[in-house]
Amino acid sequence: MHPYPLIHLLADGQLHSGTELAERLGVTRTAVWKQLRGLEEIGLDVESVRGKGYRLAEPLDLLSRESIEPALADLKPQPELALEPVVESTNTLLMGHSGYSGVPRVCLAEQQLQGRGRRGRGWVSPFARNLYLSVGVETDAGPAAVQGVTLRAGLGAVRALAGLGIEGLGIKWPNDLWLNGRKVAGILTELQGSAQDELRLVIGLGLNVYMTESETAIDQPWTSLAKEGQVPEGGRNRLAVALIEGILASVADLGFGPDPAVPAEWAHYDVLRGRQVAVRGRDCRGIGDGIDASGQLRLRMADGEVILLNAGEVSLEVPIDSAG
Repeated sequence: MHPYPLIHLLADGQLHSGTELAERLGVTRTAVWKQLRGLEEIGLDVESVRGKGYRLAEPLDLLSRESIEPALADLKPQPELALEPVVESTNTLLMGHSGYSGVPRVCLAEQQLQGRGRRGRGWVSPFARNLYLSVGVETDAGPAAVQGVTLRAGLGAVRALAGLGIEGLGIKWPNDLWLNGRKVAGILTELQGSAQDELRLVIGLGLNVYMTESETAIDQPWTSLAKEGQVPEGGRNRLAVALIEGILASVADLGFGPDPAVPAEWAHYDVLRGRQVAVRGRDCRGIGDGIDASGQLRLRMADGEVILLNAGEVSLEVPIDSAG
């Protein structure tokens, strides 16, 4: 049994006696003590004050169905919302649904045990510190309709964050969101089905909200909204609502093919444009020159030739000194 009910009681950061916790949970004091030890196992720092009780070292900004669901009430069709304490990954949960419902599905989790980034990399997912979100939609328009969808979802996410007043946003092709020159979020898009069937498209997004260096050993420059002093009022719940709306809006017209407006909007946030780019796995360097209508990266070589790269064949490295 996951100790989420206990976490919910302690989320305010105030002291709660063992007797109070036992009564509110309907368990024994011994059971409370065992659950408290379990909190430490999932990375939560519990303080014990003799004669007064227990508290978390700092309050938690927990996700709330009561805050999120009403805020999405105007969306048509109304998405199905799953809000879980812990999952393997939010993408995996949505990809595991059997059958097709015809309405968008959304999964949010406080923690992922096997969060995934692009190309099989892990995604660090401490409990209630970041946002772990997946949006699933269905389409019968065929695989060509989802070309460039990761880029469109990235723009939808950036619009959502900018709409909350967050400044210094950028996008690193094809799926990383940056904040003041460092990675703050990543997008993982997965497709299920075949050309002859309904397709299920799942767009996963991990956003660093409160995470600190003590909670991770990420081997690349990264940041969080809290580190940049840009957590919006309403915290993770407000962020979740804005991102769900933004991502759903970005894929609302999947059946109409590539959006010709994407390259121009992308240019506004493109952190690679005008900078030297190294292509991993190939002896190839050039200057970022935006994207084309299908979402391929334009790379201008030293001799002036422009080559096109797609997300499926390369990964990119941007030197730290060119990150700005």
